[in-house]
Amino acid sequence: MKIATANHMKQIDAIAVEKMGQSLEQLMENAGRAVTEVFFEKFSHLKRKTVGVLCGKGNNGGDGLVVARLLKQKKISVVSVIYGDFEELSPLNQLQYKKARDLNLPMLSIHDENSFKTSMDALKECTVIIDALLGIGINRAVEGMLKQTIQMTNDFKIPVLSIDIPSGLSTDSGEIFGSVIQATYTVTFGLPKIGFFTAHGQHACGTLIIRNIGFPDDLLRADFLEYESTEWQEVKNILPQYQESIHKGNRGRLVVVAGATGLTGAATLCAMAAQRIGTGLITVACPESLNSILETKLTEPMTAPVPEVEGGFFSLKAVGRILHLTTNVNAVIIGPGIGRHRETGQMLKELILKMPVPMVLDADALNLLGGQLDIFKSIHVPVIITPHPGEAAWLLKINILDVEKNRLQVAKKIANEYNITVVLKGQFTVIASPGKKTHLNLTGNRSLATAGTGDVLAGIIGGLLAQKMSPFDAAVGGVFVHGLAGERASRKLGLDGVLAGDLLPLLPKILRQVHESDGEITWLQTMNYKTNGKRFLI
Repeated sequence: MKIATANHMKQIDAIAVEKMGQSLEQLMENAGRAVTEVFFEKFSHLKRKTVGVLCGKGNNGGDGLVVARLLKQKKISVVSVIYGDFEELSPLNQLQYKKARDLNLPMLSIHDENSFKTSMDALKECTVIIDALLGIGINRAVEGMLKQTIQMTNDFKIPVLSIDIPSGLSTDSGEIFGSVIQATYTVTFGLPKIGFFTAHGQHACGTLIIRNIGFPDDLLRADFLEYESTEWQEVKNILPQYQESIHKGNRGRLVVVAGATGLTGAATLCAMAAQRIGTGLITVACPESLNSILETKLTEPMTAPVPEVEGGFFSLKAVGRILHLTTNVNAVIIGPGIGRHRETGQMLKELILKMPVPMVLDADALNLLGGQLDIFKSIHVPVIITPHPGEAAWLLKINILDVEKNRLQVAKKIANEYNITVVLKGQFTVIASPGKKTHLNLTGNRSLATAGTGDVLAGIIGGLLAQKMSPFDAAVGGVFVHGLAGERASRKLGLDGVLAGDLLPLLPKILRQVHESDGEITWLQTMNYKTNGKRFLI
């Protein structure tokens, strides 16, 4: 499913009006009708239905007045509260105001302290509030009486149904502009918005419901929509499938450059994840003093001791030995648990520049490269990097908050500028690659917020890369499967206390389910959204 920015939705509106014969007034009527239908679906259990419709000055407020009018026609008790005077309303909002007035719909306005108190008193007596205060175009802080209106609405603890987006939430970044409505349900139009897929957005939206209000399907799949979610059927199509006659050499050969004193667990988890995702042959290159430890930890993957510096870290002398190990392999993973020794950093840079096969760079490899991304401009093999927001901020020498506010844009910028594939980890991981649509992954939950799960992800992606998938497909498929593993583990064990190692035995089961599914599991076409760890299929 495509995911839209505020500008994308403006383009969709404009094209629908200019080229497809729609009118903004009809789209507004359709929006109001869609919200009204959801209202009756979700609140039919309420014996007493008294609805307060909180309307802003823009077209979102006009949507709200359509809902108020339709509810009134269905004999529902409705009061509309309009923030501002009639003269301040948008033209379409004014049109809806006149229709509501002609129907004798009760309407209050907020324009001073007295009218604010009167309006809030009226809303407080309602059983449901429709939030049509601010739409997707908001781009500045909510202040003064407007902020008070939002805060008091939340304080009422009354179910809220937000129209298109919870008021006060940024469409593009998920940032809260001073204060935000905490919705029970959000009915959004056409496509989900980027801001929903953030910590603030997820919490504010409640259960997300998507309704098409008259946009042609082709328009909702247009090429200018550059962001999309990863879907089950897509992953099924890109994951490797093998004939019964396959042998281990045809399943891919992988070298994992990992481990340092106290960090052999990272190497182990990474190698075993690659094995569990179906890679045929795996060799773990490790500092020589750690070889006996990893031989004990690992049964199926092979180990290869390489030169080290005192303390059990990779030495610059290890470069030649590691390059020799990469002869006739399909991919290399570098970074899990290699530590941050100065000489290891020198080894890393020389190794990257000389590496003849596709690479996944993770964890300490990214920390050792901080601020030196220009190295990728001298590399002629595919590269995937897997930073979390802190590592991305370190790589770019920017504030972590700037990364969190612009996750898709940051990932896309790094990918395009340095011609690499970027997996920006976190809730709703972003995958970006030059010339590709930027993907947002919706699988996973908080069970993955524990040590070692990033090493498992690196192993999964590197294992798929070794099985000759393209870097982008390996990243997209790997992140999706990794998230599913977290969901399965938490279903079995609970959301808290899942270990990274608990994901490993689930990977073959997930591969089997993906391969054997008939394409009917389309969570993301019906919109997979999570609130408080639960899955909602809308």
